[in-house]
Amino acid sequence: MEPYIVPNAESRVLGFESMNFPANLFQRGWRQFVPVIGGMPSGSGLVGGLGYHNGLDNETFEFDASARVSTRLFTSYDAAVRFPAARRETPVRGRVTFRNSDYRDLRFFGLGGDTNSRDRSTYQLLEQAVDAGVGADLGRFVSVDVHGGWLRAEAEEGFFGSSLDELFDPVGVPGFETTTDYLHYGATVELDLRDATVPEAGVVFRGEVAQYDDRDLNRFDFNRVAAEVQLHVPLGVRSRLLALRARTSRSVAASGSEVPFYLMETLGGGSTIRGFREFRFRDARTLLLSAEYRWELWTYLDFAVFADAGKVFSESSELDLHDLETAVGFGLRGHGPGGTVIRFDLARSREAIKVHIGGGPTF
Repeated sequence: MEPYIVPNAESRVLGFESMNFPANLFQRGWRQFVPVIGGMPSGSGLVGGLGYHNGLDNETFEFDASARVSTRLFTSYDAAVRFPAARRETPVRGRVTFRNSDYRDLRFFGLGGDTNSRDRSTYQLLEQAVDAGVGADLGRFVSVDVHGGWLRAEAEEGFFGSSLDELFDPVGVPGFETTTDYLHYGATVELDLRDATVPEAGVVFRGEVAQYDDRDLNRFDFNRVAAEVQLHVPLGVRSRLLALRARTSRSVAASGSEVPFYLMETLGGGSTIRGFREFRFRDARTLLLSAEYRWELWTYLDFAVFADAGKVFSESSELDLHDLETAVGFGLRGHGPGGTVIRFDLARSREAIKVHIGGGPTF
């Protein structure tokens, strides 16, 4: 018998893994400054920026701040103070976040599921927000999060291409050319029955409720209810996984009020129906179905084949599987500490072939 001789190529790979490069770059960075990737709507183009993270070795709190800019000149600044439960002898965790964003060229194709891709217009959305939340783990499987905050939203004419008011009647687009302050509050309950292996296998149930109160115009009071279920099934070995998701939501305005178009949930883009542009479909109610086959190519890289389907609608009687929009595609996901760092997806629908580059997992 002879000892195994490690080839040069394998030796280089093992050396790279021992450096723990993703963790050092994206978590600890240089003097607590780290690069940030993504974090904006996919229509914003490539997004990058600089973040600051303090508190990795602190048992009381963490502080984060970041500044992002995109190739389409979207900007976002945010900061957060978090009180993680994992570092204290209590299941309760808390957070306070601040955000200022300027999305100067968001897309609008109209309301409803029968809109035309040629009716592409743009609008600018300026937002300032302060949010606070408290979460708790109620045993091993159940977590609850209660949140509230203040939001100022201003929807105006877009900078590039046809502005929203050039292709659509602003009277029929609730919230356009208005500046409104909201107080909002809500809760999320999650039942996570996945095991502790990587990748995680099992089922997740999530329910969300939220209330928005218009404090300025008294025109946009509404509530939202959403439900989601995810199923992660290993296919023989843990490196191959089938992930399924179903989500539906409804937004209902109070008597005499409307749901503002910029706070409606949408379909299209890098995290919903990936063969369509961001914000392609928009209405008061949504249905989304997704399936992904994920295959681990390397410790830091996954390959995925996926299919998405869904629709938007205005009446509860339309909650069915008729007239669904669909897309199929494949992608690559790069991993770092704590999850997906960057994601590349290529998808095809009846309208186009789309490439999405972003951060974080799809689901």
